[in-house]
Amino acid sequence: MGVTVAPASLISELSLVADEFAARALLQEAFRDRARPGTGVHHQHAHSATLWRMAEGCLRARIEQLELGATATD
Repeated sequence: MGVTVAPASLISELSLVADEFAARALLQEAFRDRARPGTGVHHQHAHSATLWRMAEGCLRARIEQLELGATATD
């Protein structure tokens, strides 16, 4: 038995998650900027920020695909 979710609802929820990823990236960037350059802590926060940004970008690309698919079926 499957669960049916309205595309608009799904897109809305995914957008909220993407916003959360962006907020986490900003936080890691702030930590990175407060750390001394060249240290392990600086590198760790820079890497973490990059990963959050990549995840956000992938999710937003998928959201765009879903939006295009939703308008094609309307």
